[in-house]
Order: sequence, then structure tokens, then C-alpha cells
Amino acid sequence: MNFKLMTYNVQDLFLQTAFPLKPEYLHTLSDEHWGMLGHSDQELKPLSKLKALAQIILNEDPDCVCLCEVGGLTALSNFNEFFLSGAYVAYLIPGNSDRGIESGFLLKKSLPFTAELQTNRHWPVPFQYLHEEDPEAYSVTALMAEAFNLGDSDRRRLSRDIPVLHLYDPQGICILSVMLAHLKSGYDPQGFDAGGQKRRAAEVKALIAIYQKLKAEKSNDHPVIVAGDFNGNASRDDTSAEFLPLYKATDLEDALYLAGIPRYERHTHMTFYGRTASAKQLDYIFLSLSLHQRLIPEETYVYRYVYDEDGSEMLAPFSFRDRDLLPSDHYPVVCVVEL
Repeated sequence: MNFKLMTYNVQDLFLQTAFPLKPEYLHTLSDEHWGMLGHSDQELKPLSKLKALAQIILNEDPDCVCLCEVGGLTALSNFNEFFLSGAYVAYLIPGNSDRGIESGFLLKKSLPFTAELQTNRHWPVPFQYLHEEDPEAYSVTALMAEAFNLGDSDRRRLSRDIPVLHLYDPQGICILSVMLAHLKSGYDPQGFDAGGQKRRAAEVKALIAIYQKLKAEKSNDHPVIVAGDFNGNASRDDTSAEFLPLYKATDLEDALYLAGIPRYERHTHMTFYGRTASAKQLDYIFLSLSLHQRLIPEETYVYRYVYDEDGSEMLAPFSFRDRDLLPSDHYPVVCVVEL
């Protein structure tokens, strides 16, 4: 059978309403009315954006959706029930995010599979920031760091999690494992880790170790998909230094690369520096070796947002204001493999 997977950073999918709500009443609410249903300490994602996210999933009809930046299991379950007619089963275990943005899965109920979710939130991620490696050279940063709780360098954990969803056929055989990564972003307000590179590099090593452990437990040819928001250039083209070990130590390959998608069509995120736009691929679906030849290239792509009126592709945003009108600041990636 063909298995369609989507990975999507849905940007702050907070959906915990403070009051009971029947899904059939959603069409009567405006974004303003919807916003009033949230808790005082957590703003709801706008209703119009939630509807747009749901429409993309309904139109694309993936068997499995890997989602980053979900506001917990309640939010994911509500999204499924309110906007997807309960067509999926939600899987999410809270990770280590200090913003409450978790990584979760939606698996289609109609599939002939059972599933088991495994967390790796306690996986060790030992590393040192530059001021810890050389406190004299970075003395000012080291002094500033005393005011923050950065934790013991050898006791650090993943900034979020790398959960694994195992799929089993009716005979109880594990036919596929899907790992979901949301690696450290470049956001560094305190200035301890420029571009988040030190922590992200450590998390890449953890991802590799988790992948290798999984293969050792199953088999070397066990099908594995590693999807999610890598927050950097993990592609084969001009690979960022922190991702080079991914290619040296594993057989993982980017599905878009395998499908022959040109680099300029692989971008999944846009940001802006003054009047200059920057388009990058941050989101990936990596396939283990046993899946390389089972990828269906013509059904592998980056989804582009479309206009409601005629379904034509939207122009890329030209500013933060343009981007804020989209359902998310990321584009989803889709691939189909034969199981």
C-alpha cells in the first residue's frame, strides 16, 4: 500500500478553550469572538488560520501528519475533533519545551495499523556553550550567564523531544517507525549560543544516536522516516556544519532531494531582513535506505498555499505582514512511500 506522510510546523497551535464548545457552532464565530474563548494566560491560534490548516490536511488527505509547535495533547485532540471531524487519532507526549510547543502525530483512523508512541525527552544532550569552553575569551558572556539557569553542561536534555511513532500491522509486526524532530532554532535572545548552533549540533548527535538505537533494536533494513523542523540547512546542498554528521553516520536522505525537486523549490520558510527576503528549507522528511527506492517522486513535494477563490498558488510573501496572513510561517512537506 502507499503511505502518505506530511510534516508541518503549524506555528503555535494553541487550542485549549476555556469554555465548552460544540464544533457545529464554529462557523458562527469570527476571529474576535473565537479569541474570547481562550484562557487568560494563553492566546488561541486564530480561528481563520485553524480552518485553513484543517482544509490543507483535508485536501491533501495524508495518512500521517507530523506536527511541530502544538500546544499539547488537548490542543491536538481538539483540532482533530473540531476541524477534521475526528478522522485521525492524536498522539502526543509532553516534551521539554519551555514555551509549551510540543511535537505530535495525527494518524488516520481508517488505516489497518495500531500505533505506539515512544518519547525521548530524557535523552542526554551534553554540550558546552562557547563561554563554558573558554570562559576567559568569553568573559563578559560568562559573567552574564551567571544570572541565568543554563543547567549543568553534562545534564542537558533535548530542548523539546524526538518522539517515535511505531506502526504495527494486524499481525503485530512493526512495519514503520516515524521519528519527529524539532531542533533548536536560531533564536538566542541572551546571546549565549549564536544562531542556536551549539545546542542544535548536540541535538543532531542525539537524533543520530536515537536513530542508530532504533535500527539496532529492529533491524538494519527496518523502514524509518525522520521528519520535522530541523531549523537549519540539513540538505545535501551547502550543508550546514552541524548537519554533516547526519550524512556521515546514517543512511538517511531527504525525500525532496531523492525526488529530484530543484533546490529553489524546496524552501519551506521565509523570513525578512529589511527589504531582503530569505527563503530556506528548514523542514524535512528523511528516509532510511530501505525506503529510498520505495519513494514515489511525483507525489513528493512542498505544499504551497493557494487562493480560496480559484485554487491558484499564492505568491510568496514579501514581508512579515504578508507572512502573518498565512496559516503558518512554514510550508508543509509531503511524500508518499510504498509500504
